[in-house]
Amino acid sequence: MRKELIIKIVICFILSIGTNYAQDSTLTYSTGILVSAANSKTPYWLQSNQYGVIPSSGSFISGQVGISRIYNPGNPRFFQIGGGIQLIGNTGKTNSFFFTDLYVSLKGGPVELSIGQRQEVMGITDSLLTTGSFAMSGNARPYPRIKISTPGFVNIFPLNDIISFKFSYSDGLLGSSKISYGNVKEVPNVYLHQKSLYLRLGGLRHKISVYAGFNHQAMWGGEEKIFTGGLNTAEAYKYVILGKPWAGSRVGNHFGTIDAAAELRGRAWDILLYRQSIYEDGSLAKLSNIADGLNGLRFKRKNIDKQDLSFKINTVLLEFIYTKEQGGGEFDFDKGIFGRDNYFNHYVYRQGWSYRGRAMGTPLIGSQNMYRDDIPRDSLNFTGNNRIVALHVGLTGSWNKTDFLFKGTLSRNSGTYDFPFPAALTQTSFQLKAERPVSIWNKSLLSISLAADIGKLYTNNAAITLGWRKVGFLR
Repeated sequence: MRKELIIKIVICFILSIGTNYAQDSTLTYSTGILVSAANSKTPYWLQSNQYGVIPSSGSFISGQVGISRIYNPGNPRFFQIGGGIQLIGNTGKTNSFFFTDLYVSLKGGPVELSIGQRQEVMGITDSLLTTGSFAMSGNARPYPRIKISTPGFVNIFPLNDIISFKFSYSDGLLGSSKISYGNVKEVPNVYLHQKSLYLRLGGLRHKISVYAGFNHQAMWGGEEKIFTGGLNTAEAYKYVILGKPWAGSRVGNHFGTIDAAAELRGRAWDILLYRQSIYEDGSLAKLSNIADGLNGLRFKRKNIDKQDLSFKINTVLLEFIYTKEQGGGEFDFDKGIFGRDNYFNHYVYRQGWSYRGRAMGTPLIGSQNMYRDDIPRDSLNFTGNNRIVALHVGLTGSWNKTDFLFKGTLSRNSGTYDFPFPAALTQTSFQLKAERPVSIWNKSLLSISLAADIGKLYTNNAAITLGWRKVGFLR
């Protein structure tokens, strides 16, 4: 009853601001349906980085409907109100209904306060074709939180974007978690603290822009119950936000990246080069895991002429991912050697770096439930494979009013330091999608997609999907 009441309040709020604040923002809608026929499990690139919307196994039918209130950039008012709600319904081997977006927001100048759950990612990367940001990729369902941020870059000097910044600070609720080490087997409430700060040198009208910044996330909660003499919630939060050591370790499960990027704006193409370096327990400060990270190079066509019906490539993305170093293979607390970082696993919280069974960071480090049945499992860990080397290619193109998208990933997977695979397992996953407008319901979009997994890590999966979607303005 409590959740139903919250949903009704959000819907009424969004609809009311559509009437009372029509000049502030714009009411939009989206709806769609996706039908998939698969031979076994859902292929990797159909289900990854989809905010947990797509079922992970078998054939299915998925539908979604949503409304949102977006800010009007031409409105002179200092305060504007927004919000969004999106309902997902899936049927197949299992049935599910849930909300991805369910939030309200208030924007005062460049600063926004948002309350609820909302689809977002964290880190500098391509937004469409990437394998996913390491820390927060959009692979798992959104979680409820309170967040204050600048959604876009803000000029440090008025009327001059030569130097600008963006930041975020939020705290959210992940629900209960099983505990692998401590006085209890489960705690009722686990939280996620998150903050970020990014700087940009060179504005959008300059030929070159340089970006640098960091994001920091920490999963924590239940310290009083888990540890004898553990910190209470208020004290634990202070240790979490500062990353302050307690009892020879840090409070909570910390994970983040330090990002750097450069963008060159040419006449016909924009080029983006980016790097995400992982930090978890101090290895990066000692440069002992400096090789680990995400490297990307993107070429994006500047002006796309919709009247040009000839075949053309619009975006090319190349990524290289490496996570095998992890501070080295030695962990010795007495000697101060902290290797075996064991990305996405944690010795206290059994769910590791995941939410509702899906990795919150890059889906390349996924749940053990995704693997072949003959690969050994460790029930105390989220993932059994976090030492990977991967090459990824993403493409978008168009021809005769049809848009194309391709994602292809080749990886070699070595398990973990504690439980290595006898030999590296090679895995290839790809997706090819075509979408074009049709005259149904005043121009909507019809799509077809082929996807497959071939290799030794996942079962050999294949699927074909047919989709229809419609987006537009209600006022």
